[in-house]
Amino acid sequence: MTKTTFLPGIAALFIGAVLSMAESPAGSQQQTTGRGNRGANRGTGNGGNNGVNPGFDTGGAGIGSAEVAPLIFEEHWRDIPMSEPITPEHLSNPGLLLHIYGDSDHIRATQHPTEAYTYTGETITNWALTLSDPKFYYDLSGSGKVMLRTRNSGYRFTHVVIKTLDGKWYASEEGSPESTSWIEREYALPDLHWRILLMTDTPSNASNRRKPDPKLVPIIPMGMGHPDLTKVDEVGFSDLMPGGWIPSTSRVNSWKVFGKKIPRS
Repeated sequence: MTKTTFLPGIAALFIGAVLSMAESPAGSQQQTTGRGNRGANRGTGNGGNNGVNPGFDTGGAGIGSAEVAPLIFEEHWRDIPMSEPITPEHLSNPGLLLHIYGDSDHIRATQHPTEAYTYTGETITNWALTLSDPKFYYDLSGSGKVMLRTRNSGYRFTHVVIKTLDGKWYASEEGSPESTSWIEREYALPDLHWRILLMTDTPSNASNRRKPDPKLVPIIPMGMGHPDLTKVDEVGFSDLMPGGWIPSTSRVNSWKVFGKKIPRS
C-alpha cells in the first residue's frame, strides 16, 4: 500500500514542475511588456516629437546634456516698504523691466522681518508677472532652467510663463504646488509641456454672442504649444487663477533663470 500511494504523489509533483517551467517565460515576457508600455506612454506626452523628448539624448552612455547653463539673473525682492501693486523699485535687478498682466493693481510686494515675497490673494482676475532685459533676449533651450521658490496655499500652482520674440505666450503645465514651508523647484524648460496662453479677449469664431473687451487680458491656457526657446523675450510666472485672499494665494520669494543672453539687434 505504501508503494502504490507514493508513486502517484511523485508523478503529480513532476507534472506540476513541468507545467510551472512552461508557464514562467510567458509570464515574465508579459510583465516586461507591461513596463515597456508604461514607459512608451510617458514618452508620448510631449506632443509633436514622436514620443521622444527633445531635451534627452536617447543614445550613448548618458541622458541629456552635461552642459550647465549659466545664471542669467536671480531675483530677490528688495527689503523696502510693502506696496500694492508691486513696482519696479522692488526689483533687486534694476536693469530689468517689470511687466504685470491681467490684474495689475493687486499683486503685492510684501515686507516682513525675515522674508519678502509676492502676494496675489487680492487679485480679482488671472494675472502674470514677467521680467525682460532691454539689451538682451534669452536662449533657454538645451539646459535652460527656471527655479521658483514658493509657499503657496489654497490649491495654487505657480507655472512658468514665457513670451517669445514672435509675440506668442506660453505657460507650463507643470507648476510648484501649495506647501506648508518654502520649497524650491527647478524646471528644465525643454522638458516641460507647454500651453498656448490666450492674452487678448478675441472671439474664436462668428458664433460668439458676447462682444470682446479690448481692455481684458484673460491669460487663459489653451491648446498644446511648442515655443521657440532660443528666442525668449520675457520670463515669469502665474498661477492662472484669481486670488482667494490669504487662504488661496501664490507666494514667490525668489526665482532664477539659467540660459544664454543674446544681444538684441
